[in-house]
Formats: sequence, structure tokens, C-alpha cells
Amino acid sequence: MKNYFFAAFLAAVLVSCASVQDAGSKKKPQPAMLPLSAGWYQYDFERTFKGIEDEYNFNISTGMKMVQELTWKYTGVVCCFEDGVLYDPVTAIELLIDRNGGISCAENISIRGNLGNDGRFFWSGLKEEHGRLNSISVKGTLTPLPASVRGGREFDGVYHMTDTGTGRQQLAKISGGFYTWNYIDDKETGFTPWPTLIRPDGSFSFSMDMTTVMEMGELSRVNFSTGSEVKGKVIPGQGISLEEISRSSGQGLDQKSAPQIYSGTAIRSGEFPNEVIPADIENLIRAGRAAVRIEPKPNHAKYPSWYLKLPVKPGFIYAAGEKTLEVKETAFAMAEAAAAANLADQIRVHIESTIVEVSRDRQTMVDERIKSESLQRLNYRIIERVYNEETHTAFVLAEWAVN
Repeated sequence: MKNYFFAAFLAAVLVSCASVQDAGSKKKPQPAMLPLSAGWYQYDFERTFKGIEDEYNFNISTGMKMVQELTWKYTGVVCCFEDGVLYDPVTAIELLIDRNGGISCAENISIRGNLGNDGRFFWSGLKEEHGRLNSISVKGTLTPLPASVRGGREFDGVYHMTDTGTGRQQLAKISGGFYTWNYIDDKETGFTPWPTLIRPDGSFSFSMDMTTVMEMGELSRVNFSTGSEVKGKVIPGQGISLEEISRSSGQGLDQKSAPQIYSGTAIRSGEFPNEVIPADIENLIRAGRAAVRIEPKPNHAKYPSWYLKLPVKPGFIYAAGEKTLEVKETAFAMAEAAAAANLADQIRVHIESTIVEVSRDRQTMVDERIKSESLQRLNYRIIERVYNEETHTAFVLAEWAVN
């Protein structure tokens, strides 16, 4: 019965989406992305962090369903692909991308995904923090940034920025058409500043939004979003003007803050200590990659062969989960929960890949329905189940039939 309802839902979504496509707005064909060439790219993405273990423990102890999700949306992030590796400066992770677009990670075997010829990508994996198992799923677009779309050397320099209202200060460095920055006060930012693009006319923009979803049965439901959008302009020989607007919604709120206006001028050498001046993008990425590479690597011999390389079978989607715990059956339960969460994310991507163009309002509705249905109507089977007695790690492999 579950399969019937889920199939009916998919059909309804696809028909409704097709009805709002604009036949007269055909886009020009884009050059194929694969195999990916070395160079700079804009990495716009949405990253969802789901508390699998906390949800499991809450359900066991109370009998109620718990949802714990954090989603970040970023635009304007610049990254680099070289030596077969894409370095993500926000999550500080190296993604291996092969000639066919397959995504993996040397430091985290659970991370896997795919980059399409059109630049769209999806990858997901597991991550333990403070002894708690969590899942991560990331989707977005990768766009090449050749020299022709980047600002010239006339914009290069270090700029001292001051918010005219609050007095908060930051330093920005522009080099090679890219902008790096950081605050120079002791206040917590809550995020890691990321590099962005300076366009040939000197303009730049980037944004970040964070959505928190917390549900504890019928006791409590929280859905709250906050974020900011930055737009700026660099004028050679004069300085930078920048406007930042913060926004929040949910829990009865829907508001935008008054713009924070920063203005800045180029500084001379020696005005600020070298350690507070932001690194240019090349040194920023070089330092980030060096930090990743000294992390310990997993021992492949401790993993089942099917975990290292998931099966590929037409008409099916596969996902694996793992959990290290001495209580074997609990470890299996959490590993299965992790695999199910990954399957739900893949199903959403599978559905979305069939939607070419939809209106913004309709897309929001479709996203919510897809998210809900992919979790509630998920009907999979476990085809592999292994417990490593030496490492106390449970591994499971889940299979979902597309049709």
C-alpha cells in the first residue's frame, strides 16, 4: 500500500510541475562539465545536518517521533578543483571527483555522491560529533569561473571596512578577482567567512541562511530561519561600499533588519599586523587542504566490500549506514536509521531531477511535499547486515526500488 501512495504522489508532482513549465523560456545549452577541469568554481549549495542518534534515542525513551534538522543555504562560495580534488572552504572537506562525476572522500568513507554534466551535484554521508551519529546531505550547483568573469588587477588590495551604524570592523582582501574577508573584533561570528567572486564591474554578492527544524511528537514544533544577504561594489582607487541585510522568519516572525552599511578604503602596508589580514584565496585553500590531509585516514580493511563500493543496479537506489557501539542490536538499529535517512535524501534528489522549471511558489510547495513523502512513504529492504566484532561497528545496506 505504501508503494501505491508514493507512486501516486510522484505522478501528481510531476504532472503539476510539467504544467507550469514555460515552453518559451528554453535555456541555451551549457558546455559539458565532465570530466571536471582544474580551476575555480562557484559552489552554491544547501547542506542539511540531521541528528539521527538523538532522534532514535528520543523515540526509544518516549515512544514519540523526533525531528532534529539544521539546514544551511550558501550562495557565492568560491572553491578550487585541482589534482582530482574539490576543496569546500565552508565545511573544510576535500571531495574526490572522478572523470564520471563520482564523488567520494578519503577522510570519510561514508561520503559519496555524484556531479552531473550540467553542474548539479549531490553528496551525503555520516558524521559523529560529541559521540552522536548525524547525517549530512548536500546538494547544489557548480559553475566555472574563468578569468573572463572575474575582476581585473585594478581591484586588488586590502581594504579596511567599518559599519557606519554599529562601528563593527572587518578587513577584506581582493586578489585575482576573488574577495576574502574577516571581522577584526572579538565578537563571535557563528560561521567561517568564505571567499567570493568580484565581477568585472567590481560588484559582488553572497548570502547565507540557516533553518532550524525541531519536533518532539506533539509537544513542541519549531521551524525558524535566519540569514543575511550581502551586496557590494568595489571602485578602483576609492574603496568598497557594502550593504548587509539580515532576515528571519518562522515562529510568528517575518522580518528584515535595517541594512548595515559598510564603507572601506584601501590600506597601506603596515597599518595592520599581518596576522589579522585575510589570506588570499590561494593561501586560504592551501592551508585548509593541508589541515585536512594530516587527519587520520580510515582503514579500508575494517569495512565490508559492499560498503566501500555500493551496488549499481538499474531501477534501484542503495544506501549504507554504520554505527560503532558495543550493544550490537542498538548499533544495527542506528546504522539502519542512517541508511534510511540517506535513502530519503536520494529519493528527493531523484524526484527533483525530473523537474526542469517550476514557479518559485510551486517549488516551495513541492519541496515540502517531497520531503514529507520521501520520509513517510519510504519502503526499503535491508540486503546486507554485518557487525565487526573487533571495531564494534554495525554496517547495513539498504535497497529501494525506484518503481
